Amino acid sequence: MQKESFKPQFLATGVGSLPLTNGEDALDLIWKSVPLAPHWPQLPRLGAESSFVGQYLNALIETGVIADVKDPKFQVEATDWVERMTDFYTLYLEAIEGDQHALERFGFSSRGGEGFEVFCRNLEHYGTRDAVILKGQLIGPLTLGMQITDKSRRSSYYDDTLRDMLVKTLALHAEWQTKRLSRFGLPVLMTIDDPELYGFGASTHITLKSGQLIEELNAIVEGILRQGGIAGVHVCAGMDWALLFDSKVQVVNFDAYGYMQSMMALAEPLNTFLTRGGILSWGIVPTNPIAWEETAQSLKIRLENNIEELVRRGVDESLLRQQSMLTPSCGTGTLPIELAEHVYKLLSELGGPGGFV
Repeated sequence: MQKESFKPQFLATGVGSLPLTNGEDALDLIWKSVPLAPHWPQLPRLGAESSFVGQYLNALIETGVIADVKDPKFQVEATDWVERMTDFYTLYLEAIEGDQHALERFGFSSRGGEGFEVFCRNLEHYGTRDAVILKGQLIGPLTLGMQITDKSRRSSYYDDTLRDMLVKTLALHAEWQTKRLSRFGLPVLMTIDDPELYGFGASTHITLKSGQLIEELNAIVEGILRQGGIAGVHVCAGMDWALLFDSKVQVVNFDAYGYMQSMMALAEPLNTFLTRGGILSWGIVPTNPIAWEETAQSLKIRLENNIEELVRRGVDESLLRQQSMLTPSCGTGTLPIELAEHVYKLLSELGGPGGFV
């Protein structure tokens, strides 16, 4: 399967995180539930290095730009701050120019990448089995920039230099991760998980500009594309999805259970996105206790009703059905284990070996 002709037809995969602390157990659940599109398990309960934020800071910490993964802050007040920045940008340029050792430093730390390495070892030992695509994930630049601060607790996203370092770090991490997964001979879907994008257009985030947000996402997408990957974005809230449709992103993964109306309002831009080959990834399985009240059949009816309404609003039904995927509405890393397992069970039953019909 080539990415240019990737027609997922409701292929099911996960968002990323699981509430387990054993990588093998997490992987067993993933292979059992989404065998056609397995993903590596993010394991945030293992600690700060495996957290949603901490996993992607390796190059910044190694160069001293950020000191501590447990309480990450840019060390702008350090007397040798300029030297630390110089070390970072030197490493970045070496990686861009093809130094593989430099690129490796933008990957995971040994502890932070435990779930990823378990996935790779599993693929090396057992092969890709029935999988048709492999999925990876990383944090997005806006979310990371809002979480990482300086010592004054000011979000680094609002500082041009600090934001630039974060975007460059993520772009090279995305390239590194895509390259690693591409070794197994299947298409690679790399999803940028950026929940803070919900704030674009909100009165609380009036300084966010669409052009800047698109430019930053595109910088990361280009790292994925350089390695032949398929680039996606996941946002587990409502937002102005036109921002993503206007970017180079190829897969838009949204919370279709809780925020369907935000997509309904953009039927025309969605249709344009699908026409150019874009894929809509439906986060249709809720990741909260309401999931106990749902069945695969009830979710299927919900999904069909949503499809019917989008078609009524002008979306091409054939494109929509060919170019759709299924996921949980968000990651399951903060859920009780039993609920996370139930979410994946619903996803498995809804996606099934042949996909949603």
